[in-house]
Amino acid sequence: MRVQPNSASRAITDYFNSPDWNAPPESDLLAAILRELMEAGQPATNKAIIARVIDKLEFEGDEKRLQNYRTLLAQLIETRPQE
Repeated sequence: MRVQPNSASRAITDYFNSPDWNAPPESDLLAAILRELMEAGQPATNKAIIARVIDKLEFEGDEKRLQNYRTLLAQLIETRPQE
C-alpha cells in the first residue's frame, strides 16, 4: 500500500523543485568562495572565508553584488563560533 503525501508537504516539495525558487545569492557566493579556496589548496576555515569575502568587497564594482557580499559577511560573523 502506497501512502500519498499530504498536500502541504507536496506543495513545499513542488515549490523547492520549481524554477521559481532561487537560492539566496549569498549561498552562491559562498559556494564560489569555497570552491576558490579548495582549488587553491587552502583550508576552508572561518578566517579564510571571511578574509576572502573582505577581499571581494575591496575589488567588486557592482553595487548589487557588493550588497550580497556585505550580507554574506554579516551572516558569517553572526554565525561564527566563539573562539
